[in-house]
Amino acid sequence: MSESAGAKMGLEIRDGKIAKVGSTKRIQELNGMLHAERPNGDIFRARVLTKVYKETEGQPQIRRRYKASAELYRTMKPIIYDYERLAGWPASRIRGVQIAIEMHAHWLADDLDNMENRPYDPFQISEADKKELREELIPYWKDKTLTSLWAQYLTEDEVNKMQAGGFADIVNYITSHGSHFLPDYPYLMEHGFVGLYEKAKKCLEELDPNDPASIDKKEFYMGLIEVLLGIKQLAENYADTAAEMAQKESDPIRKSELLAMEECMRHVPWNPPRNFYEAIEVVWLVFCLLFIEGAGPSVTYGRFDQYMYPFYKKGIEDGTLTPELAMEFIEELYIKTTSNPWFQSTDLAYYFGGYYRYPHVDVGGLDKNRRDASNELSYLCLRAMRYVKTTAPSVSLLLHQKTPDDLLLEAVKLAAEGMGHPSFFNVETLIGMLENKSGGLYGKSPYTMEQILEWGSPIGCVEPGVMGYQYGHTDSCIINVGYAPTLVLTRGIKPEGVDGYGAGELLSFDGGDPSQYKTFGDFYKAVKDQIEWGIKAAHKNAIIAEKILAEQFQLPTYTLLTRGAIERGIDAASGGALCNVGPTIQLVGFGTLVDSVAAVKKVIYEDKAYTIEDLKGAIDANFEGYEDLRTKLLAAPKYGNDDDYVDDIAAELWTFFATTTKSLKNYRGSYCDPAVQMVQAHIGFGAMTGATPNGRLAGQPLSDTMSATQQADTHGPTFAARSYGKLNYPIYTNGTLLNMWISNSELIARK
Repeated sequence: MSESAGAKMGLEIRDGKIAKVGSTKRIQELNGMLHAERPNGDIFRARVLTKVYKETEGQPQIRRRYKASAELYRTMKPIIYDYERLAGWPASRIRGVQIAIEMHAHWLADDLDNMENRPYDPFQISEADKKELREELIPYWKDKTLTSLWAQYLTEDEVNKMQAGGFADIVNYITSHGSHFLPDYPYLMEHGFVGLYEKAKKCLEELDPNDPASIDKKEFYMGLIEVLLGIKQLAENYADTAAEMAQKESDPIRKSELLAMEECMRHVPWNPPRNFYEAIEVVWLVFCLLFIEGAGPSVTYGRFDQYMYPFYKKGIEDGTLTPELAMEFIEELYIKTTSNPWFQSTDLAYYFGGYYRYPHVDVGGLDKNRRDASNELSYLCLRAMRYVKTTAPSVSLLLHQKTPDDLLLEAVKLAAEGMGHPSFFNVETLIGMLENKSGGLYGKSPYTMEQILEWGSPIGCVEPGVMGYQYGHTDSCIINVGYAPTLVLTRGIKPEGVDGYGAGELLSFDGGDPSQYKTFGDFYKAVKDQIEWGIKAAHKNAIIAEKILAEQFQLPTYTLLTRGAIERGIDAASGGALCNVGPTIQLVGFGTLVDSVAAVKKVIYEDKAYTIEDLKGAIDANFEGYEDLRTKLLAAPKYGNDDDYVDDIAAELWTFFATTTKSLKNYRGSYCDPAVQMVQAHIGFGAMTGATPNGRLAGQPLSDTMSATQQADTHGPTFAARSYGKLNYPIYTNGTLLNMWISNSELIARK
């Protein structure tokens, strides 16, 4: 493509001209509107939060947090665009995001001037809003953010290492509160928010004023009631706006749509939905509420085809719904979901770029009797993505041995579009993970098998959860295990010349002179010691953040949608869920780690072609002058080729990381869960990592997720799959992510 043609296409995309795809004219127009907008920041939430906090200085913290959410919902201006059937936006513009000032103020002042033109994930913020942020909002909050409060417990060196050192990291956790959540949609479909309102009122009335626990619980219930009434008012405000617009509308078709929207919003989400339209409106509006209140990613629709199917079936049977209309609603949901960008600092945008907030729509799977649970909606959800072609949500197939061939074919057709949809999740592995979720080394999760089978679903990237029964940040701590062999050789010193904090300084701990490692067993133990140090360092710092979150950053809307939290009288952030997960600990650079250990075993200890001192010199020099040694390291056996020599090392290190993590407890009384889920972190963490003993040069990307090192799986995808099949997946109770890139030529059948 010529430069002029490329520029022309870019302008057309910006104007929404060539992005007008979808199954109907309405969807095509909405898709064009989405792609014609740039991501933008909204300060309405920040303004309201600041106002409420200034007015309530000295009052109980939970009262302040709950009152702020209620005020947000009561006072948000309803926005309804042409062609829309689903009401609700989390911000004042398409592709807008509320700036969570209590999470972002500490970094925002330095990023404001370059926000619109930064290389990764730029955002528009008006000059007037920038002025208000600088002069009023940031000064009030900069010392009150979660990160600022967390930093008070640590030395400056620890604070910097945990955010930009490149080995053990928790920066995502301390900037993304209110995230990684499977709302209790099944409850809302049956009872509506009014059911939660009646439950909270009853609990408040039944409090014993002579019970010391009633002091905090009274604040809790009164606050929840205020938030619930705020949600009711938000829906009423949308109904009023739709009615006003209908009165002025000259097009009879659009007028009837606006009147239908008014009727819908008068009824839901306060009351349980009566039809498919009202049910999908509840789904979308709850998504908005959670992204208004929370700052992070991975609010998930869960098993959409299960809780929505009764409304679909009823509509088809009574003639009020057609498959085509249902798919149009689903496509609109996808467009509006894509419109929610993730707002992050410039540094974090580099590691987690693309604006993506990792929502899921899951289809297929099993029912509580272990029968195939797929239905017509399962097919429509997959088909809708083929038409609308949005980046979000991640449409995922819950795959099992009874999955119908036709459904699998529908999923393969979507995969062939090349958009990254769908994800494929092994249901049996998901069940195994959920059986032991947050249960430690030998315990079990609090879930029943019926709950797991009926509502078990992935969150965010790959994290297993059960809808409505779980809360906790499932993307908390990142351990760059690919760094461990290098840190053994450098005695814990971060090599000079790489990105991030502390190059040339101690990053982990000094395990002693490498010459002491006379055998491979000595070296191998030292590698595991570095990994264990990283896990425990991240955990120690994450539970400090967890304590602060529980005490000062309550989440009333998340609490309402966490089953059992109202009855317990405990906010979700403080431990109100049946299953309290996090801080989860995930690894990045697994293939780099395994290949490095295998290369050291082969080249240094078995072939004895070079000494451990030679290897240290090569790492320090980034292999300059050590080209022959690097060639031998690159030629050593590699993970991903069905070679037990290296795959046995992979399996042992895989289990070691998991068992070390599962031995640690979180602040809310559960055990930590291990994971492999970082989609892009191998690039950013690679930039902070020195040369590694697999022959990788300093600054280059690490291996991706749990996959083999790039271009090291030389025997093709089936051999790679055999290597991956030797690992214990259920032990990774926060999920695993495998990326395999297969070219079209490898999928073409040969006669």
